[in-house]
Amino acid sequence: MSEALQTLKDHYELAIVGCGPAGMAAALNARIRKRDFVLLGSEFCSPKLSKAPRIENWLGFPDIGGEELRQRFLKHLEEKDIPIIPFKVINIYPGPPFTVVGKEKSLEADALILATGVSVSKLFPGEAELLGLGVGYCATCDGPLYKNKTVAIVAYNREGEDEANFMAGICSKVYYLPYYSDPLELDARIEVKKSKVQKIIGTQNVERLDLGEEQLAVDGVFIIRENLPAEQLVSDLEMADGSIKVSHNLETNLPGLFAAGDCTGQPYQLIKAAGEGGTAALQAVKYLDGLKVSDRQAPAL
Repeated sequence: MSEALQTLKDHYELAIVGCGPAGMAAALNARIRKRDFVLLGSEFCSPKLSKAPRIENWLGFPDIGGEELRQRFLKHLEEKDIPIIPFKVINIYPGPPFTVVGKEKSLEADALILATGVSVSKLFPGEAELLGLGVGYCATCDGPLYKNKTVAIVAYNREGEDEANFMAGICSKVYYLPYYSDPLELDARIEVKKSKVQKIIGTQNVERLDLGEEQLAVDGVFIIRENLPAEQLVSDLEMADGSIKVSHNLETNLPGLFAAGDCTGQPYQLIKAAGEGGTAALQAVKYLDGLKVSDRQAPAL
């Protein structure tokens, strides 16, 4: 377990998932309100912003470069003593308290803000229907269930190579389907397939992977993406046109769960993401204060 993960507590008032402009703005406002919170993100926050050659509509900073602005965001967090914990979320169980599940550790939070951005990849046909029935997002988490079985790893980044190499020591057969062009560093026992997934097929459980010209008989399919689609992270989360459905106050249909930024839909604008992040934090603080009032007013048993 990394040193950063070892610093995590088991419980927080607020967890913020995502370290783009929305997540960073939410964390800043949570710090100003002196809340007990954690900011969970990736190793490299906001890659889209870093690639923008010029930002023209950030008030007070005309024609600033995207990477320069990103560095200013990160420096602001550093000055406010707000660490970004590299933590890939693979599941969130509704609360309160919410349970946030990662590969190596889980934590609880009384309120939660999703600021996960837009997932660039759509769900495969059959993925949602077979989730938990052979479809998963963390092979190393579920590996023991597939001992001496056949699995496929569909990977959008090199993280999938570690997953596949791990499974090669457990499974009778591992297929690897890379959706990226970097050189592969894979165990010799792994069979690489260059075809693209057409559909995941099964009735009670996953049975095979349809690659168009080829059918792979598999017991499990693990899909490794940079960000999981929000509807796959949280069960019963209400969506609209592929985005998280939120109220004017950025509340989702699940009490205590808020969303901000690109994951709430268009317009996909930096100013909109940062503004929603700050607003979501304020609304989460209001929600947390309401929980405390309810606890004080609850009759003693």
